[in-house]
Amino acid sequence: MAPPASSAAGTTLAIELVLPEGKLVRTTPGGTDALKKVLVDLKRYSFTGYLQTDVSGDQGAARGYVVVVEGNPELALHVRGDKVTEAKPALQAVMEDSYSERCAIEVHAKVDVEAIRAAYPRAAIDRAVRPMKSTLKPIATRVAKVAVPAPDADAIVARWREAGYDVSALTENVKAGGSNAARALKAFEAAVTRMEPLRAQLAGITEPALLGRVAALREAARNPANHQAVSEGLAEVGAELARLQAAETPAVEGEDREAQLQDRARQVFEMIVKARAAEGRPTDISEVQVARAIEGKPTTRDERTNLIRQYTFETYIVGPSNRFAHAASAAVAKSPHNAYNPLFITSGPGLGKTHLLNAIGNSILGENNGSKVVYVTAEGFSNEFKEAQANNRLQEFREKFRTLDVALVDDAHFLSGKGDVQEELFHTFNDLYNANKQIVLTSDRPPKEIPDLEDRLVSRFESGLIADIQSPEYDTRVAILRRRAQDAGVPVDEELIAYIARRVENNIRELGGALNRVVAFSSLMGQPVSLDLARQVLRDLSELDTGRAGAKLAAAEKGIQAGHCYLVEEDRPEHAFSLLTAAARDDGRALLITRSNPKRVREKHDLKVGRILWLTERESSTVETIPPSLERI
Repeated sequence: MAPPASSAAGTTLAIELVLPEGKLVRTTPGGTDALKKVLVDLKRYSFTGYLQTDVSGDQGAARGYVVVVEGNPELALHVRGDKVTEAKPALQAVMEDSYSERCAIEVHAKVDVEAIRAAYPRAAIDRAVRPMKSTLKPIATRVAKVAVPAPDADAIVARWREAGYDVSALTENVKAGGSNAARALKAFEAAVTRMEPLRAQLAGITEPALLGRVAALREAARNPANHQAVSEGLAEVGAELARLQAAETPAVEGEDREAQLQDRARQVFEMIVKARAAEGRPTDISEVQVARAIEGKPTTRDERTNLIRQYTFETYIVGPSNRFAHAASAAVAKSPHNAYNPLFITSGPGLGKTHLLNAIGNSILGENNGSKVVYVTAEGFSNEFKEAQANNRLQEFREKFRTLDVALVDDAHFLSGKGDVQEELFHTFNDLYNANKQIVLTSDRPPKEIPDLEDRLVSRFESGLIADIQSPEYDTRVAILRRRAQDAGVPVDEELIAYIARRVENNIRELGGALNRVVAFSSLMGQPVSLDLARQVLRDLSELDTGRAGAKLAAAEKGIQAGHCYLVEEDRPEHAFSLLTAAARDDGRALLITRSNPKRVREKHDLKVGRILWLTERESSTVETIPPSLERI
């Protein structure tokens, strides 16, 4: 034991456990199932090293360690105050600590596990260890039974050589013959068995940014004795891959949104061409014309601030779903630096957070045109930062952002996993905050829920006010449509507005898009805007969507294979039920866990076979039920 020392949680431990620091390869905030998720990842990469948890709370500071060997927890230690626990009780205590959002979880590699095992012999977790199945079982059997004759040994070595292993040292031992050759073959086979899962993991990594590191690990994996080094390298690559994938999410969302807009324009174009042909009219129209008509009036940006001029408080429709966020934004605009700093606005896509962000900037400039205000997306901030790095212009970049009066940062969830960008934003945030300058950010989720966002940024983002926007109520949707029709200069009756407001409930962008499609069809077909026209356009679009979804479903049915996992993304599990019905049609083997009544599921989806578990707290004598508990499932 060592003298009392400070824990990462910020308080002191009466007793400090002594473990080698190793190489820190990953940090993760605590929370429900946070530690379980990390352990699953480490299992996947056959990682060897240890996890460290630090947490502080009402019961004082605590620190825990879980030593992992080839992905399996083997030792556990935990200290809280002057109490030290080991083995299974320690593992349970570490797990409980990890549930706290104030817990910090670290993953350390390149550690001497045997030294830890020798220092803490009572920390071993008693568990049945399943031996790994050998991928070279016939070889192992022959080696175990008898000393291998030279001809067989040569064949075995040749097989390993063909598999890509470096067998130069083994070849020398085999040439010597006798019992030494058999022992060398057996040891090599055991090492290959341990290395094979790691090689399989490496073969599955195709991320371009990691190919160089993966290639180096593959080269190291040619020598099966390098198991620990390859395992540690894989853990680092896995953590980096997770960060890259998380960071790509916002960009993918933007690409999906653009693809959806293009698809909608194409659908309306097809409808117009079909309608004109049916009327015997010329079809001299392009998809580009349709897209422009659907988009409506283009927005304009202020070159100095990057603000969208049309996004003001006057053009923002206020309702119960957004009143709090609107009031907070108006307060910040009226008294920047003094009302709420920072202000963090959250909402799902298409609910108006970008509008509010720009409205704040436009209002501040309206009061004082000399204010230094900049609107930037987190992606734009990242791109400018990387470009400044590449061109040795970091000083100019920092001068731009750290001397602002008002910084407006949109889509902060894009920061997920971008360590260097987070570091730069952290210092930018501190400089602005300490200089009493206003900071406003938006995100599609609260700071704590942004994956791989550093704790110090989470704490700063949460230090002001968090205001969320919910889906708009019916009256708010009606008011939005009235304003959109007014801005477009198109007379629209109340019945049509009510019809669209009832069809689109959860996304303001989609709400406006539906109206735009009706207006565009009316304009390009030379027909007045009416309820009947809206029903025709939106019904036909729905039928087109259904038809395309049906085609995708038919293609998906052909691709379903036993023993594989599939994710069907949809608001209600209609297609998922259909796929299950189709998959179970041949042999009847299916398991469905659902919140819906099994009787209704079978009737609606013609599911005659398979087992259904009803996820409910109710008890039933006619159907199988299971409580909504992950442990029970």
